[in-house]
Amino acid sequence: MSVDWISPKIIIGPTAKGSYYYNRPQIVEAIWEQINTGTHVLLAAPRRVGKSSVMEFMVENCEENTKCVFRNIQGIKSSDEFYKRFYELIIFCLSKFDKSKKWFTDLLKGITIEEVTAEGVKFGDRKPLNYLEEIGRILPKLQSEKVKVVLFLDELPEVLHNLYKADKREEASAILDNLRVWRQDVRLKDCFCLVLAGSVGIHHVVKTIEGRTSDLNDLKTIDFEPLTYEEASDYVDSVTQEATVHYNDELKTFLLSKIHYYLPYFINLMLDEINKIARKTGNTTISQKSIDTAFDAIVKNSDHFKEWKNRLFDYFPADDAEYMNEVLTYIAHKEVINKRKLYDLAGKYNKKNVYVDMMDGLEKDGYITEQDDQYVFVSPFLKAFWKRNNPIYDGE
Repeated sequence: MSVDWISPKIIIGPTAKGSYYYNRPQIVEAIWEQINTGTHVLLAAPRRVGKSSVMEFMVENCEENTKCVFRNIQGIKSSDEFYKRFYELIIFCLSKFDKSKKWFTDLLKGITIEEVTAEGVKFGDRKPLNYLEEIGRILPKLQSEKVKVVLFLDELPEVLHNLYKADKREEASAILDNLRVWRQDVRLKDCFCLVLAGSVGIHHVVKTIEGRTSDLNDLKTIDFEPLTYEEASDYVDSVTQEATVHYNDELKTFLLSKIHYYLPYFINLMLDEINKIARKTGNTTISQKSIDTAFDAIVKNSDHFKEWKNRLFDYFPADDAEYMNEVLTYIAHKEVINKRKLYDLAGKYNKKNVYVDMMDGLEKDGYITEQDDQYVFVSPFLKAFWKRNNPIYDGE
């Protein structure tokens, strides 16, 4: 095996940054357009489509006279912790403005700060702060200082859901109420903006907590689609340009046909597995059989996909999750499911009044898509995983 072997320039798992990031200019421009008109943004899209990467890219390339910060808030376990993190992120953004020390000191109203980073704020000796009150005090002052702060918050639905599961429904509801109040404060229109994102159905989470989804109506939802075929092809070329294993047009077409649903994550899984197989054998020339072998190996590694199934049973009541799992199992074995079969299964689980909404949720979360009045899996990976995870289907 040659020591000069070069792997494709990809990253699996962590957020793609810097030279590993594949630019999505149309999505970035659409988000900036809303921010610049004073509109708050919701990125409610399936997991692994690249939301976090786009948000981090925007923070690193923030527009002039605007300060941005990105934070994954998934681990927050209380409303107090949420308000503390929210307040610290505002302070972090304000600390980046080229303003006089007096301006910043006056804004903080005597609060001593020793260090400010994106990870948090180190305060001097002081009595405990009421972070919710401090947020309400500082935000209205941004307008007079002619500064603009944009907070990119990832995994808000996860935070709300975890609070709900921990019997902290009132805390989750209060967070939603306060976020709405800040978004609708006319004094903040030109100086404060939120970009909220999550990899689970935020509408389902909010409806569970509030009994309605109207709390989200003022947010502008940005479509966050997978890569187009042309983008996916360009992506493969760019990350394998200097790699030992190359793909001619025929192999690249076959590779993308296996993936079908062009998430960078899925593409990276394939490129990585093919590279491993080729490196192990010392054969730099791959074939369609190499691609098939890589696909099967990835499906067998359920760690890549089991979270998709686990989330159904985590975010939905058991009987809802069982119904959706049977629908997905049926599709995995039968290729498609039509409206009549959906209705029949809904009757089996007593879900006739809600099953349409449940299918809409599965579609929004990137499990299935509607084609010719039938539902199919969006990803061959998920279809193969569901079939392997449920090898026997006894239904008709």
